[in-house]
Amino acid sequence: MSKTSRSLVRGFWALDRFLGGNRPPTSVQRFVARHPLVPAAGIGLAFLALVAAAPGTQGVDVQVGLTFGAFLGLTYYVTAKAEAARQRRLVREGLWKPTGPRRHGRRSGRLDDVS
Repeated sequence: MSKTSRSLVRGFWALDRFLGGNRPPTSVQRFVARHPLVPAAGIGLAFLALVAAAPGTQGVDVQVGLTFGAFLGLTYYVTAKAEAARQRRLVREGLWKPTGPRRHGRRSGRLDDVS
């Protein structure tokens, strides 16, 4: 990684820390980081449904709805991937240890599961 890219990455994480990025993620943030396509597709489809459901909708309205719905979904997807990167940084720096609910009393099968 070049010096310029490294300094940009360090600057980004410094801004993130300044804005409160060292706080542990909420359950919604954890879900979005694990499954970025689910909310992204939901947002895009919800926008398309809002545009297409209006009375007097024409073909161009649906095309605009598809375009902006895809743009919103892509924006949300990129934001979710950035949240996943933030969570990986928190784990890497030892500021947060992810703990998830156990289902049916079974072990999660993860290597760091020591209980």
